[in-house]
Amino acid sequence: MSFSTMRHWLAGGAIAVAIVGSAQAQQDPNAMFEARYTELRTAMLGGDKATVEKILAPEYEATDIRGETHQRAMVLERLGQLPEGMEQPQGKVLTVKVNGDSAAVESQMTMHMKRTGDDGAEMALEIVIVSDDQWVQRGGAWLLKSSVQKDISVSKDGEVVFHQAN
Repeated sequence: MSFSTMRHWLAGGAIAVAIVGSAQAQQDPNAMFEARYTELRTAMLGGDKATVEKILAPEYEATDIRGETHQRAMVLERLGQLPEGMEQPQGKVLTVKVNGDSAAVESQMTMHMKRTGDDGAEMALEIVIVSDDQWVQRGGAWLLKSSVQKDISVSKDGEVVFHQAN
């Protein structure tokens, strides 16, 4: 194939790459991170270690509301573990600030569960956790680098019984 013939193929390929890149750049960052969090939650709850490893950066670290840190290896050990009676957690992205190949995301996770209280009556619990998360883009994929819990509220039958914010 001569260069003049290849030139048309190369030009077409360059245009296709530019269109795809432009479409990804214009994608709503909130929706993109919502999808990434959903993929992570689904993999974690399903015990899909391979998928979780593809989403968490090797240096991933989580800091809970008490300030205790948990490394990636510990998170991977706890895959698929949910307290008894807990429904599938729901999440949402509150804010996203993308800066090149890094992003600061404020996220919220809400969990619901039913428990039997000390009096034998069933109670409904709701736990809402707000975190500041750092994502990095590597090899064309966004990886979760860190997560710091900054607010947690626990409600029993609709009434807040515990709240802590950092």
